[in-house]
Amino acid sequence: MKELFRLTKYLKPYKKWAIYAPLLIVLEVIMDLFLPTIMANIVNIGIGGNDPTYIFLSIVLMISLSLIGIAGGIGSIYFSALTSESAATDIRDDLFKKINSLSFFNFNKLKTGKLITILTNDTAVIGNVIMLSLRFILRVPIIMVGSIIMAIMISPKLSLILLFFIPMIIITTIIIVKKAFPYFKITQETVDSVNSVVRENLAGIRVVKSFVMEDYEIEKFEEVNQRMKDVMITAMRYLVLAMPLMMLFINLATVSVLWYGGKLAVIGSLKIGSIMAFIQYLTNILTTILMASVAIAVTTRSIVSAKRINDIFDLTEDIKGPKNPINVDKIKGKVEFQNVSFTYQSGTGDHVLKDINFTVNKGMSVAILGPTGSGKSTLASLIARFYDPIEGTVLIDDIDIKDYSLETLRKNISFVFQESSLFSDSIQNNIKYGYPEATLDEIIKAAKIAEAHEFISEYPEGYDYVIEQGATNLSGGQKQRLSLARAIITKSPILILDDTTSAVDVKTEKKIRKSLKTELKNKTMFVITQRITTALDADIIIILDDGEISGIGTHETLIKNNSVYKCIYNSQIIKDVV
Repeated sequence: MKELFRLTKYLKPYKKWAIYAPLLIVLEVIMDLFLPTIMANIVNIGIGGNDPTYIFLSIVLMISLSLIGIAGGIGSIYFSALTSESAATDIRDDLFKKINSLSFFNFNKLKTGKLITILTNDTAVIGNVIMLSLRFILRVPIIMVGSIIMAIMISPKLSLILLFFIPMIIITTIIIVKKAFPYFKITQETVDSVNSVVRENLAGIRVVKSFVMEDYEIEKFEEVNQRMKDVMITAMRYLVLAMPLMMLFINLATVSVLWYGGKLAVIGSLKIGSIMAFIQYLTNILTTILMASVAIAVTTRSIVSAKRINDIFDLTEDIKGPKNPINVDKIKGKVEFQNVSFTYQSGTGDHVLKDINFTVNKGMSVAILGPTGSGKSTLASLIARFYDPIEGTVLIDDIDIKDYSLETLRKNISFVFQESSLFSDSIQNNIKYGYPEATLDEIIKAAKIAEAHEFISEYPEGYDYVIEQGATNLSGGQKQRLSLARAIITKSPILILDDTTSAVDVKTEKKIRKSLKTELKNKTMFVITQRITTALDADIIIILDDGEISGIGTHETLIKNNSVYKCIYNSQIIKDVV
């Protein structure tokens, strides 16, 4: 329960609504408690005494109390819904902020499907339990205690039946909930699995179709979907037992009351109307226990959801800004690595980078080459502080990057990743994503440098052309060029291009290299590439091999002295060399 209590802080901004909801339900419950007694009086006094006036006035009173109760019930539903949805919205907002604050290392440990489930399904579960709690928190005890008192007032002898049935129902409820609880956690995990499979399939739908693997993907989905069904059926199998068992107890209790109450009526110690009222109070008591069992079941499931939500909130932010950060409007762009080593798994895994040392002065261009898995992308990620090295220091302008605020550091570095991520928005808004105040002229200039202006102009909408979700209406090369334009427009002094032109043809890449060299000559540029032609334009070429620098220098130096560089150079087509 403590996991749920941790989330009650989200009720504080809505505490007035959270108070109104249970208070209004009290009004409804009190009205409901009077009705059986009035009904009993109608039978005993009105009908028994042949008093039409009494019957009429009692019916008017019942209608009036019912209307008051209905008003209280509607008001309670309104304020509880307002409170629960507002709190759930705030939880989702904070979760989304927390997720966006996490480092790449955190994301490596989390599955996207699980995060989506937590943001949507789990927060909805919490919203439901808040609403249910506000509706039942006073209703259940008041109607229970009130009905028991009223039943005892009608007939203490008949009330002895309650001593038998109430414990039976409570014990049955506890057993059912205890049996069902372990399956709620598994249920949420199966929802994660279904979301992950769906997301993976939709993201790679072109690959699926190109390899004619629809049947395989359908089979894979059916497997996780079937598992989800089996788990949910098992969990619900226990819960659905509650209703028929409760109805059985209610019916048995009613029969018992009619049997024993009939005997009391025969000897004249109990009237017919009182028996009717007693049955109504008995039904209230047992139905309330049923409602409580449903509430317990929902709360039990919500504990699992609350834990998953709190697990996200409890994740430590591995990359934190300093307490007294250095804030500068613009850095110059000198980059230095001093004895830098890095490993994933928080220092327990194999080294990805080992003892990296180099200095790049402002305005220089650097090409980083090496075999797959040599650590090229990791090295670039350390510059933007997406990860922190386990040893050594990364400096920009002779200052440890850990001394900069994260905002200052990353606003001065433009990064184009291997995977081109574009948003379902216009081309114009995608390009100026990191520089919202950019003018159309600046957008066009950046697009021209990235060799994107020509294909953009072919669209009737031009820069207002809307990119679909997942950029499925663009080719790989177009996506890369738009991503490059987005990085260029920010005017950051450091530009990092991670295999940015891998999907671009050689001719277009040549134009891009030329534009970058002339238009961005004052930027410090890191280019991770597999193409030797791209590396030839760089002032410095760094060769990485198994996480270590095996060579650093110009093309002329490396071709003579570095075997890895020679191998890369000789493996590529000579005619690509410009």
